[in-house]
Amino acid sequence: MSDKDAVTKDYIKQPVQFADLFNGFCFDGEEIIRPEDLQEMDTTEIVLPYGSDGATLPEQKTRDVLKSLLKTDGKAAYCILGVENQSEIHNAMAIRNMLYDAITLAGQVEKTACSYRKAHDYGANKREFLSGFHLGDKVLPVITIVLHWGTDAWDAPLSLREMYPDDMNPKIVNYAADYKVNLVSPATMTDAQLDIFRSDLKEVLKFIKHSDNKEALMDLVNRNHNYQKLDKLAAQTISVCTNVDFKVPEGEELVDVCKAIEDIKKDALDEERRNTAVRMIKAGKLSLEEIAAYLAIPLANVKEIKNSLA
Repeated sequence: MSDKDAVTKDYIKQPVQFADLFNGFCFDGEEIIRPEDLQEMDTTEIVLPYGSDGATLPEQKTRDVLKSLLKTDGKAAYCILGVENQSEIHNAMAIRNMLYDAITLAGQVEKTACSYRKAHDYGANKREFLSGFHLGDKVLPVITIVLHWGTDAWDAPLSLREMYPDDMNPKIVNYAADYKVNLVSPATMTDAQLDIFRSDLKEVLKFIKHSDNKEALMDLVNRNHNYQKLDKLAAQTISVCTNVDFKVPEGEELVDVCKAIEDIKKDALDEERRNTAVRMIKAGKLSLEEIAAYLAIPLANVKEIKNSLA
């Protein structure tokens, strides 16, 4: 699991793939967000929840990927974008994400208050002094996408309201807080929906989507020439998410996924033939020549297998 978490985090941190994820989800594939306009942010935040005795207990929360989106002049951020990678379905994702976003917003307020304190600016009135936040101050909106790398369909609640009891009075619920989960999960998306992505994120997510259906997967890979020259990190992401062990040649930066799958199939067939040869040799009913002919493998291979059993 740790390998999967590390690889998927490294992959989606790449500016091109990160920008592509948000362009696809938020702008239907239109390239509004440019990779060069993204700036890495510290993913570690501190939250102070109340303990049972009324005291505050510091708790550290680390986000997966967090970037600020700069205006086209490159001078001022106008949005904060976050990605939460999920290998497994999280049943309380709405609350977890809401907490992360609230921490990021609260952090902006605290930084604003800190800058006023350093400048010895105590505000124009008591409320500005106490809050450290002046009336005209603004915070940057925080948008978080949950990227589900699993092959199973996401069936957990996608909003806080879905987590409330079903029999609650709707008038009460209307006044309760809500929070929605922005979800990208290949198992619940069609190929057409995944076509909104323009980087190799599209190939990665489509492979995950079809990985449980061998015929559909081979059809996908054979029809899409991009799989013949897939970036190594993209191939590694596919590998850890689908348990397909791609062999990447030393020093190569591109992977031919089609050939890698054929090599895996060949290795599996060779292993199956070897296991069958072992059983037939131990049974002692056929000669080595007959075993070689039956399994369609060289006689020398059968002799080698026999010698290894001695």
